[in-house]
Order: sequence, then structure tokens, then C-alpha cells
Amino acid sequence: MNANRFRDRPLSIGEVAELTSLTPRTIRYYHEIGLVPEPDRDGAGNRSYRMEEIIRLLWVQRMTAAGLSLEAVREAAEATDDQQIQTLLTELDRILAAKEERLRQQRAVVARLREFGSITGLFTPEVAAAYKAAGLEAPSKEDQEFILLLEATHGTGAALDMVRAEAFLESRPDLKAEGMRLASQFEELADADVDDPRVEQYAQEMAAYNTAVEAAETEAGVHQPEPDLSEADQRGIMLGAQAMGAATAQPSPAQARAMERYLDLTMADYFEENGRSGAEQPKTGCRSAGRGAGGL
Repeated sequence: MNANRFRDRPLSIGEVAELTSLTPRTIRYYHEIGLVPEPDRDGAGNRSYRMEEIIRLLWVQRMTAAGLSLEAVREAAEATDDQQIQTLLTELDRILAAKEERLRQQRAVVARLREFGSITGLFTPEVAAAYKAAGLEAPSKEDQEFILLLEATHGTGAALDMVRAEAFLESRPDLKAEGMRLASQFEELADADVDDPRVEQYAQEMAAYNTAVEAAETEAGVHQPEPDLSEADQRGIMLGAQAMGAATAQPSPAQARAMERYLDLTMADYFEENGRSGAEQPKTGCRSAGRGAGGL
């Protein structure tokens, strides 16, 4: 093959596209925005690319592949000293580090989903790990939604407290059985009248159950003290309670009245024990059975 035939022969835009893996349309766009100077044209009016334009195209290709925007590539091309280029590269490194962190977080979520399943894997890592460590069964869809909302409104600590409380109930079959009985009793109120005696009976028994569970937790060292809440925290809790109350499955009038009476009794006992004013309402306990019975 005679090398002389290649000597001093510029490349066409199609040949440059083949060489650089850029499309002719992209190359023309780089010319239009002034990122790569237009080459000279041959006698037929076609662009004739020599080494200088080809190297510039390759340089732009590599810089954009590294993550630089076209504007940043332009700044780098117009830089007059190495310090300017170093500044651009430092910014690029920061952007790539942020992308890397987002990818790391996304992969961590995928890893939790694979390890814990599609339900508990959606919780924060601490709560998902606590569920697994406690040996609890995967929560139902209702419980999953409750925990996710609890994390959002009360924080991870509150969700962990609930996991500890559920694990504790698993170790106390008597309390767990009583909670399940109360949950069934609450369901029976769906067709009851508001003045049905079972409404007050449920409220009284639920309040007694709540007290018994809290006492047992305290004795076992799993009952956590109530935190000091800021106004923002209280607002979040109120919105969370509102969201829970806006669930698709609304309680019947009798069930709603039963829960109102239960909360009245619980708060009355709390105020009597702690000497607090009615304006300082306590945070009611999140019982596994209580959720099934409409409690928060």
C-alpha cells in the first residue's frame, strides 16, 4: 500500500465521525456553538478536517464523557493557565462525588430490599436491622405503612421503640393474647350503636391493657422515656396523626367513640400521675394490638 496517497489528505466529516465515534450531527453542533472551530473547506465546499480539528473533537469528546457540561468544556478550552483547568477539574470531582454518593445510597436501599424483603427493606437501615435481629415476622401491609409514617413523623427512635415493644410482646404471650382479644373486640364494634355498653367496656379494658403493657415494659427496661418535643416536632406528630386518621378504612361511629373514650381515660391517668395540665398532652403508646384496634 502506497503511503503517499494518504499524505496531506484531510478527512471528511463522515470519516472523522467514524474515527471519533461522534455523529456528524454532533460534530456540526460543536461547530455551531463555537466549541470546535470550523475546518477549511475543499473545492467542493465540504469540510476538510486536519489533525488540529480532529484532536479538538477528541478532546471535547473525552471531557464530556468525564461528566463536564459543554459550558464547562468551553471554559476549559478557553483557560489560559493550568490553575483554571485545575479549578474546573476540582468542581467536576465534587459533582462526580455527589453522584457517587447518590448511587451508594440507592444501592444501599436495593441491598436492604434484597436482604430484608420488599416490606421491611423500605424502613431505615436501623429499623430493618432491628426487625431482623428481633426475629419478628415481616409486618403486614397495614403495619408497614404505620411504621413508615411513624418514622417520618416521630423519627427513627420512635420506630425502633415500636420494634422493641413488639419484640417484647412476643416474649409475653399473655399480653399478646390480650391485645389480640381487644383487637377482635374492637372489630365487633363496627356494627354496634354508639351507646352500646361494649363501647365503654372496650375503652376501659384498652386503657387497662395500655397501662399493663407500659408497666411491664418499664419493669423489663424496654419502655423509653418521653422526649422533649419542639413545636416543629409536635406539628409533625399532629400531621402524622391526621394522615393516619385519613386512612381509607374509617372506623365506625362506635369504634371512633370507643377510641375517644380510651384516649380520654389514658390521658386522665397520665395527668393524675404526672400532675401536668391538660394542654400538655402525652404521646400515647404505639401498641401493636392497639394499631389493629384503631389506636395510635
